Parts: sequence; C-alpha cells; structure tokens
Amino acid sequence: MITYYFHTLEEALKRAKATGKRPGCWYGGIVLRSGKRGFAVYKEGKVLEQYSVMGKGF
Repeated sequence: MITYYFHTLEEALKRAKATGKRPGCWYGGIVLRSGKRGFAVYKEGKVLEQYSVMGKGF
C-alpha cells in the first residue's frame, strides 16, 4: 500500500477518482491514523493506494 500526499483535498480526490476507474477498483473516503481526511482505492477488498493532504490542508 502506498500513500500519496497532495497540497489540496481536491487534488487527492481527482487522483483517487482516476485510479478508481481501473477495472475491479473503487474508491472511498477515509480518515488516516493522523486524523487527516483522504481517499483510498480498493481492489478485491484490499487497499491499493491512499491519497491525502500535506500539512493543515484538510
């Protein structure tokens, strides 16, 4: 699992939507352990990638 960080939540959402369009994948909102909001891309019930924001941009 890889976590990607962006400057804005909108950028993270855009990337998660694009990745979630792959066959057999979908995306959903998450809250990371640090309390930051973000998105995760799933395939076969497992998290492939996570997308969140850097700093206080949540």
